[in-house]
Amino acid sequence: MGQSVTPVAREARLLTLSIDLLGAAGFDGYLKLHNPAWNRALGYDDHELATTPYIDLIHPDDQAAARAVIDRMANGGTTIEFVCRIRRRDGMWRHILWSGQGAPDDGCFYIVGKDVTERRRLDQELENRAERLERINAELQDFAYIASHDLSEPLRMITSYLQLLQRRYGGQLDETADEFIHYAVDGAERMKLLIDDLLRYSRVGSVEVQRVPVDADAILEGVLRSHEGAILESGATVTHGPLGTVQGDATQIGQLLQNLIANAIKFARDDIPAQVRIERVDEPRQWHIVVRDNGIGIEERHAERIFKMFGRLHGREEYAGTGIGLAICRRIADRHSGRIWVESAPGSGSAFHVAFPDGS
Repeated sequence: MGQSVTPVAREARLLTLSIDLLGAAGFDGYLKLHNPAWNRALGYDDHELATTPYIDLIHPDDQAAARAVIDRMANGGTTIEFVCRIRRRDGMWRHILWSGQGAPDDGCFYIVGKDVTERRRLDQELENRAERLERINAELQDFAYIASHDLSEPLRMITSYLQLLQRRYGGQLDETADEFIHYAVDGAERMKLLIDDLLRYSRVGSVEVQRVPVDADAILEGVLRSHEGAILESGATVTHGPLGTVQGDATQIGQLLQNLIANAIKFARDDIPAQVRIERVDEPRQWHIVVRDNGIGIEERHAERIFKMFGRLHGREEYAGTGIGLAICRRIADRHSGRIWVESAPGSGSAFHVAFPDGS
């Protein structure tokens, strides 16, 4: 029969194996007990740790806070997740996260420390990257808005003079000249649409989202009124169920519905008029709607691409537009901490899902 391991031996083994700094520090200013993790983390030998006042190992800027914590533990108090910088033997500073319990009867406090230097460095790096990304995004938004806004005025002038040429000299010049003027007018008009959509896209990011209860049915009613001409001209049928209330920005939600319905009408099959159905999916803690159509559909491999800027799947000769509408929809969903996705197959129509968190 082998000898059983005593409780003391088990505790000593656990102290030795622990990667955390375990110890007992006296109120006289010296470390009374420590495990090998101290030596590994800080580089001091046992004698140095026992004979150096522990307050001297703490960064000067952190010593006042450390003394306050020690005073609290001297009265039997505890500390949880106190961070201070400790000097290694090589002069480098390490951020150590401490938890401790005062034991006045023992003349010391018991502590557990964890080196969080790398974690804090990564957190700071992530924070810096997030700040840089936010600054870059703001600059890009400003650039897109200013560039689009400043381009609008000269483009209006160009378009006006081209249209004037077309009206005044159409049919008076040769066929080639008429064709050239037509192409120029068409290009200017498409450029105007592109600039208008870029302005809409930039405004979605620059305007603060108003998180208020919004009557989605009233918004949908207004959107359908604005599409009456397109619905009649195309022979489309649009039906819907109750959409209820959503927490969000009424203008942006209207823009999202308008883009989705316009796409459902536009991408109809040649042989079948568009049939569009807008309905709410009953789910807890979120406002989830679906815009379904019976149109041309989308291949699964393009399900993500269509939400990117200029993510067109068809030429302008087949379907008009700038390729920005669904990018605006995604940006609106992102601004509402929600998401948008599509379920579709070629020739079988599409179902565009929008889900916002329910803030009610």
